[in-house]
Amino acid sequence: MIDYTLVVGVDHKHLRQLEMTFPTWIRHKPSLLEQPMLVFFDRTLVTGRDVRSAIDHPRLSVVGWPREAQVYERQSDDRFGDPQRYKMLSGFVHVPARYVRTPYWLKLDTDVVAVGCDDWIDPKWFEGGPAIVSHPWGFTKPGDQMIKLDEWANKISQLKDHPPLNLVPEPGSNRVGHKRIISWCGFFHTGFTFLAAQCADLWAGSGKLPVPSQDGYLWYIAKRMGYGIERVSMKARGWEHWSTEANIRKAVERAMT
Repeated sequence: MIDYTLVVGVDHKHLRQLEMTFPTWIRHKPSLLEQPMLVFFDRTLVTGRDVRSAIDHPRLSVVGWPREAQVYERQSDDRFGDPQRYKMLSGFVHVPARYVRTPYWLKLDTDVVAVGCDDWIDPKWFEGGPAIVSHPWGFTKPGDQMIKLDEWANKISQLKDHPPLNLVPEPGSNRVGHKRIISWCGFFHTGFTFLAAQCADLWAGSGKLPVPSQDGYLWYIAKRMGYGIERVSMKARGWEHWSTEANIRKAVERAMT
């Protein structure tokens, strides 16, 4: 078993989801209780007491996000979509980089339900020390996100000497097809995450990302710099990902029966 920290991010909506799904995590994957758990919360909407009241984990730490009383001045910029989503996804880079002390950290989304048995982590995934071990995905949307990352990375000292990815969508398409990951359940190397956070800080100051996508950003950095990326089916390892609270509730009921 590798050493990792479970990292979850919540605002009021996602804390409500976590209250529903967390019992499935500890019932079907009780080894999660043996690892540290870090929950970062939107300090404008949730308190640390709210988090501690919602879940029971023996190695729980909580931290407010953003750490400083900073304003996301780019929130109104259409390039970054939903400002709340952008702020929370940024936390999934900068919070682990600052606070995680284990070699890896595990991102679980609050709309993920655990099923099956607890023997779900394959040590072979981590042979060679990959930067990312996560569920496979087949496209990036919007289609120009990787183009924007190429343009941004060409100005960053740690990245500009590595070749751009040149992932360009077909004319008229709003997505670009390529082999990447999605991070509703995924492991990330902590040292790599620290590097990615440093690169992001060079773009616009502390706590932000150049695109509104945590997994797209981390995948891009790993791919451009030549770090290992393992794409493994987390659905085959006893995890279900749901998009609506009605479906989450039904899945939780099945998992807890």
